[in-house]
Amino acid sequence: MSVPDDKLERLAERLRTLRRRLTSDAADVDAWELDLYSYDESLVVAADLLEVPVPSGARDEMGAEARTAIEEGLIAAGLDLAEE
Repeated sequence: MSVPDDKLERLAERLRTLRRRLTSDAADVDAWELDLYSYDESLVVAADLLEVPVPSGARDEMGAEARTAIEEGLIAAGLDLAEE
């Protein structure tokens, strides 16, 4: 599947932004949980676009191990998730 570079870059930027917010001091727990949900959903979308395997069960509820596996797969597929 061919995905336009600009779409991938926008998705990578969204993931980087959400990851930054998740690692900052979160005063609002509800906002942090929403960011985590958005991050996980964005990981799955990116994985589907780049044909990166999504661990079993991760589409329903993602744990840290599945999240790391998807991140590593996306990086191996060429998506830049590094902080700028």
